[in-house]
Amino acid sequence: MEEVNPFEKQIELAKNSRDVLAGFKGTRFTKWFHLRPVADSVTIVTTHPDRPMRGVSVSKTKLKEAIEFLDDCIATDGNTIDWKKIEAAGYNVGKGFERGRENAEFPYQAKMINGLQDNRQLIETLGAQNLYFTASEVVFRRGHDGGQEKIDIVAHDGAGRVFFFEMKAPENDNDKPVEQVNEYLKLYGKPGMRNRVFEDIISVYPQNPVTRFDEYIGYAVVGYGDDLISCKDTEYPGIKLLTFRV
Repeated sequence: MEEVNPFEKQIELAKNSRDVLAGFKGTRFTKWFHLRPVADSVTIVTTHPDRPMRGVSVSKTKLKEAIEFLDDCIATDGNTIDWKKIEAAGYNVGKGFERGRENAEFPYQAKMINGLQDNRQLIETLGAQNLYFTASEVVFRRGHDGGQEKIDIVAHDGAGRVFFFEMKAPENDNDKPVEQVNEYLKLYGKPGMRNRVFEDIISVYPQNPVTRFDEYIGYAVVGYGDDLISCKDTEYPGIKLLTFRV
């Protein structure tokens, strides 16, 4: 009997989300929001500095309506968002887009995502011609204990190189981001079932899907700034430590 892909619902939802988002290419929405499809819903995530990495889940049938509404809540300057209007419309279920105490890494993660395609120093440091953001908080279940390995940011260069980024705030010296990235590469960057599922999903992701998977490279990233990046080798081949001046 042929094995059923346990993530086929997520793959179909990613395809649907991609098709919906294609109708909003170049809109104000795509500057500050991206989509994160999961098994039975789509999380709309913002990288706006007022609400970094906050998100709200919507159903497949409500996705187009939600994107239209959020796009309309962004002023013509392209930067000002009417958060009160958004919250009044019910997009604050759970934490939603409400302002609140945030993860210390979220502001840096949001800035990194916003700057991936424009920060020429970062692109040059990675040895790429171009850089495209694809996904945030990519996660699959690991084993029966429910443990998870969650990739903060997935990007690619359009030429077969896929980048995993683990973000850390400069003040956070408790975690071990290099070891975390190493786990991601072991789980998702080598041939096997998880690698096939990962590639099946990311290849149909809503924003900048990956079409070639020739090489996986990991970066542990501390902070985020517009310039002065240090890049150091680590004890793990294929993983580097990036530190920004913030």
